[in-house]
Parts: sequence; structure tokens; C-alpha cells
Amino acid sequence: MSQPRELTFFGKLFRALLPLLLIIGGGAAWSYFQTTAPVMKKSRPQPIATTVETMVASVTDARAGVTVMGTVTAARKVTLKAQVSGKVRKVSGQFVPGSLVNKDETLVRLDPSDHQVSVRKAKSALADAMAAMAIERGSQTIAREEVKLLAQISSDVVAETDLALRKPQLAQAQAKVDAAQADLDQARLDLSRTTITAPFNAMVLERFVNEGSYVGSQENLVTLVGTDAFWIEAQVPLDQLYYIDPTRPGGSPATITSQTGPGTWQGRVIQVTGRVNDTGRMATVIVAVKNPLGTQAHPAAIPLMMDDYVRVSITGRPLPAVIALPRAVLQDGNTLWINQDNTLDIRTVTLAFKDRDHVYIESGVTPGEAIITSGLSVPVQGMPLKAKKDAEPQMPEKRTATAAGASK
Repeated sequence: MSQPRELTFFGKLFRALLPLLLIIGGGAAWSYFQTTAPVMKKSRPQPIATTVETMVASVTDARAGVTVMGTVTAARKVTLKAQVSGKVRKVSGQFVPGSLVNKDETLVRLDPSDHQVSVRKAKSALADAMAAMAIERGSQTIAREEVKLLAQISSDVVAETDLALRKPQLAQAQAKVDAAQADLDQARLDLSRTTITAPFNAMVLERFVNEGSYVGSQENLVTLVGTDAFWIEAQVPLDQLYYIDPTRPGGSPATITSQTGPGTWQGRVIQVTGRVNDTGRMATVIVAVKNPLGTQAHPAAIPLMMDDYVRVSITGRPLPAVIALPRAVLQDGNTLWINQDNTLDIRTVTLAFKDRDHVYIESGVTPGEAIITSGLSVPVQGMPLKAKKDAEPQMPEKRTATAAGASK
């Protein structure tokens, strides 16, 4: 077996220095790659401007418009009662619910026979009382002459007393004449009451008797509602009551639209009732609609129906120098999105009024500013914007361009 060779001096030195050489070589390689590696330069990302649609704010004069709901009621309603008893002899051809009748038109006639007899009796009693009074006046004249004659033949003073001159008897006779005249007047009045007429232009709402019926005094005959005007009792929220101007001459105009059928009518606000209803805690406003059914000769094409539930659009107080905008541009918290030098300005504004379709800005917006009308998914104050009119035009599709080129 051979013995291993012993390393020389240089071999021992190389073995000792080999780890150091490897370390130095690795460090040199790392330094080389570090200095020659490509450098990544950091740059801030450029924000992308959001394209928006805008409209220019402009000052205008407007009026508040209050839209509420209401119920059609009668401006005048009466139930006619019989003032005398009797049998119904005749009723009008218009004595049907829904029929229109004119003022003083006869609706019901009662049998006047009994009352005509009462009139004749009262006339007879008056004639008898007047005859009695005439006889008493003659007796009074005789009594006066007798007193004068007695005074001439008597040495004593004869006093002309009322009893001697029969003045109480004459007063009694006069009282009987007055009573007989009153009875005749009452009989004639009862006779006139056998004819029942309409007290105003009206519509028959409900009838209670027919021809041949017997009615007693104070028994219901018919219920009428006036047709010269209907009322609409509209329920107005308290915060909108201010915008209705009750001092406007003739009342604030109102447009009435039926919820159950076609038809539009014009009316006027005539009164605020001054009390809040218990259910909705709203104020009741009365709107008058003139001639809602037309006339008997010329009925309205579309009549306004009693008890209909209608929409009432009231033209309210003036709103001078306001900025009118679509309701959709108003954001939460009474804020607007404004394109100010191509950046978003989220601004709180003061409203003069708002309705279903529009908002009216009192302050917070300057005329000429660009109001954003399109939506923003994540609005951030100061975010870059680009108005649609300033946006870069989109490139046409390739096939459209090819078709255009082929047509040249």
C-alpha cells in the first residue's frame, strides 16, 4: 500500500487561501451585477379625467308649485224637507239622482186640496171679523153721539171715558180682524208650500219620495248639491303651506286632474281652513271649481264627480331671481356637483323651493357655472373632469371607416 504524497508549501498555501478566494470572487461578481443591473424609475400615475355632461346655471323668475291630493265635495248642499203634509201629486222629470235642475224649478207638488179649503175658510173668517169690526165702528159712533146728548141735558159733567165710547170693543174687533188676516196669510203660505222648488242651480243627489207617497211635515224629500261650484278639500303638508298665497286676487290658480278617469279642470284657492287634521297632520285648503258639471242645457263633456280623489297642482308664491334646475341634479344633503375648471366641486346650496320635477336654488350657485347632470360612481372633491363637449371624439369603427372609404 502506497503512502499519500505530502503537499508542498504552495499546495498548502492554496488550500488555505481557497475559501478566501471564493469569497472575494463572489463579492466581485455580486458587485458587477449590482452595478450593471437595469434601474426602474418610479413615476406618479397620471389621473384619468371623468367625462361628464353639464348645463349652465342661469337666473330666472319662477313660481312655487304645490301638488297635493284632495277630495271633491259640495260647496252647497241641502236636504229639502216638506213644510206641510200631503200626498205627492207630481214629481219633476228631473227628479232623478244625477239630474241637473235650475234655480226655482219645480221638483215636487203636493196635493193642495186641503190647503185650498183652509184658504177659503180663512177668507170667510176674515170677512166675518171685518163685518164685526164695521158693526162695532157703527156702535162706537152711536155711543159718541149718546155721550154728547147726555152732556147737553144733564147738569152734571159727563166724562167721555173709553168704555163709554166703546174703544175696548173696537180694539177687540180689530184684533179679531188681524188674527183672521194672519190665519189667511198662513193658509196661503201653506198652500204655496205644496210646491217645492230648487233653491239654486243644483244636481239631484238623492231623492226620498215618489209620486203617490204621503209625506208629513219635516219629512225629507230630496238632497241637492249646488252646481255653480264644487269644492276640493286638499291636504297640504305644513312645510308647503307657506308657498300658497291666499292674498292673491281671486285666489291662487289650481289645476285639478282626476285620478280615476280623464278630465282636467281649473280652480282657485279660496280659503285655508286654519286647522290641522288629526290623521295626516296636514292643513286643509279649499279649492273652488266653477261650473264643474256645465248647465242643464249644455252639460260639461267631462263632469267633475262628487267624492272623486283628485290631484291638485297649485300655483303658489313668486320665486324671484332663482336658478331652476332639474330635480335629478340635486344630491343628498342639498348638494350639487359643479364642474369648476375641470375639477369636481361638491357644494352645498340653499333651496328656495323644490317640487317633483325641479329645484329652485336661492344661493350657493353663481350664474354661468356648469352644473353636472350626469352621474358619478365615486364623487371625490377635486377629482379631474372633462366636459362632454371637450371630450376627445371617439375613433370610428374599422368597418365603418372601410365602408366610408369604399364610397368615395
